[in-house]
Amino acid sequence: MVHLNSLLGRFRQSEFAKNSFTLSVGVALAQVLPFLFYPILCRIFSAEEFGLLATLTSIISILAVVGSGKYESGIVVAQSKLQAANLAVLSLVVGFVSMLFVWLVGQFLCIDFLASKMDEPLLKQWFYVCPLAAFFIIVFNIYNEWCVREKYFIALSVNKIVNSSAVVLSKTFLGFVRLSSQGLVVGDLVGRGISALGCLVRALLRDGSTFAQTRWSQIKDCAIRFREFPLFTMPGRLLNTVGQSLPVLFIAYYYGKAEVGYFSLAMTLFSVPINIISTSVSDVYRQRATEEYRSQGNCLASFDKILKLLSLVGLVAFLALEWELPWLMRLFLGEQWGVVGHYAQLIAPAMVVMFVSNSLSGMFIVANKLRSFFWWQFYFALSTLLSVWVGGALFGSLTATLLLFSALRITAYLASIVLTRRYARNVNSE
Repeated sequence: MVHLNSLLGRFRQSEFAKNSFTLSVGVALAQVLPFLFYPILCRIFSAEEFGLLATLTSIISILAVVGSGKYESGIVVAQSKLQAANLAVLSLVVGFVSMLFVWLVGQFLCIDFLASKMDEPLLKQWFYVCPLAAFFIIVFNIYNEWCVREKYFIALSVNKIVNSSAVVLSKTFLGFVRLSSQGLVVGDLVGRGISALGCLVRALLRDGSTFAQTRWSQIKDCAIRFREFPLFTMPGRLLNTVGQSLPVLFIAYYYGKAEVGYFSLAMTLFSVPINIISTSVSDVYRQRATEEYRSQGNCLASFDKILKLLSLVGLVAFLALEWELPWLMRLFLGEQWGVVGHYAQLIAPAMVVMFVSNSLSGMFIVANKLRSFFWWQFYFALSTLLSVWVGGALFGSLTATLLLFSALRITAYLASIVLTRRYARNVNSE
């Protein structure tokens, strides 16, 4: 009992623990709601409709990374609150202008080419969704970075809940009323729009006076001073996102839309909770690691503690669920979705290592190792390309493709963990 009281006392005094708990509550709520609705969505929409959304989402993800130049990544490490505000405005303006450009170019130059190459005729009809949804994601990301910097962890939790609930409720509503032939796609767009609007309103209500002090001269200065983010962080993130998107595009090419729907759902059921949790851990860790770097020159102790904890959580989850996934998917989604569980089994080992790696990957930014991050992202994208290309072209089997995909993904995530731990040890580590 004394030991328990001691632990509780230390927890109450630990800012890191309290911030992590705050985000974890938001994460739990943001995670549970979409999962509660997946059985409904999978009984409303077909595998082909999930396949179309997966194809559009792949394009949207790439545009969201390129659109802002990743200037928002500098908000956390900005020297002052006003400088961070100027970076936020810069990211917003760059994102809007670039997405407008993409829409114009896509409409008049390249949409027919993309639709034919991806064997997706509906892409032409729904292409407008891509730049608009990408801009909404950019707004969400900017507000997320702002909350991390200012330690608005309650607001950050609320933001995650609003984002996930708006998206899934919009999909469900439009699926039932069938106002559109593609309620899954339109619902995703509407939900992201609601989330982005909420981010803007909350930011202005709380820190409107700071944003009112921003000036174009200061914004231009930030564009120059933080140019390493579009030069190194953005290409690296782009490679990572391309690596995430390639499997969807290659599976569509080699195996058809239905298989894309099954695979994308398997990835989503893993990636959504993993990304939300790892992002929350990363948000808190980046803020703490930045402070420790400034005061101590390293943050190895906290890195190792989080690494051990996350590894244990991932291993326990894997051992508990791996062999039950096909049965769980049939029970949860419906009998016709049992193949999703088989695909989930094949990619589960890579997902566990990804959970640990993504939670700690913010160390690249904290230690200002953007070039190393770029080269890691290059390997990540290249290994993904090789796995899906070799699997499709040489083996002609989706099972073999996913086994190769999982194996090469594991090597990439392990490399990230090794590098980030080295940088946590010393600010001057190479």
